[in-house]
Amino acid sequence: MAEDLPRLGPLERQVMTILWDSTAELSTREVLERTGQPLAYTTVATVLGNLARKGLVERVPAGRSFNFRPLVSRSEYTAGVMSEALATGGDRRDALLHFVGTMSAEDTALLRQLLDQGEPAT
Repeated sequence: MAEDLPRLGPLERQVMTILWDSTAELSTREVLERTGQPLAYTTVATVLGNLARKGLVERVPAGRSFNFRPLVSRSEYTAGVMSEALATGGDRRDALLHFVGTMSAEDTALLRQLLDQGEPAT
């Protein structure tokens, strides 16, 4: 996914978070209500359409309209962002060194534990 990773604007990111946090498919109206912002229905519909075009959400027929659900998990998207940053960031070792240097002790311990478990299957 990292090769074709779409960039998300602030509203796209908010809509993706709403979809990721939902256990069910959501209509445009439901997404709009969960933003908590005074947005136009058409604005949210456009954002959902753009996310579908980018391959991040799927339109699911629901009567005369559509509901939406994410096609990638939050974790998959986050991993893709991290992979893309490493792929385009120049010196991978230096980038990883700086990244690890910004991690909390808990995250560093978790990373160490994951590395000790061996390389995950791809």
